[in-house]
Order: sequence, then C-alpha cells, then structure tokens
Amino acid sequence: MKHIYAVHDIKQLYLEFLENRAYPKLERLSNWGKNRFFFHRYFNLVEDLHHTEQIVIEFNRRVYSLDTGDAPDFMDKDRYLEWLTAKLVA
Repeated sequence: MKHIYAVHDIKQLYLEFLENRAYPKLERLSNWGKNRFFFHRYFNLVEDLHHTEQIVIEFNRRVYSLDTGDAPDFMDKDRYLEWLTAKLVA
C-alpha cells in the first residue's frame, strides 16, 4: 500500500485512486465514505471515528484533524485537491 508523504504526491495518488477498478464503485459511496476510504488507503490514521465527519491523520510527522463535512465533493478533482492541499500546508 502506498502512503502519501509529500504534498506533490497527493494529486497523483488521488487520480490513481479514482481510476483504480479494484476498489468498490466510488459512485456508490457518499462523500463521507469516499473521504474515509481515500484517507484509510493513503495516510496513517490516528483517529477514525465512524460516527463523525472528523478524521485525524498523520502527514509528514504532523497530525491533522480534518472535518470531511467541510470538504468539497470528492469527485470534483480541482476543488477537492485545493481543499486537501490547503489543509495539509496550513
């Protein structure tokens, strides 16, 4: 399993995630489910409470608490990547 360790890796692995046919059909998942699946696949999860929209990940030895309820539509590539990158470089 690949992990994202640098900001410049996010776009490539996000696009691979969207194109990979081995995953469940992303269209069947809610925005919340798509986010959780992506973060579980490519980041170290520190805390993953399934009953909230909060997810805590580790990236570059820092911990980030992300509110996936504020995330744009996961399938909107430009807006989603802009949101995620902004959260990780803040």
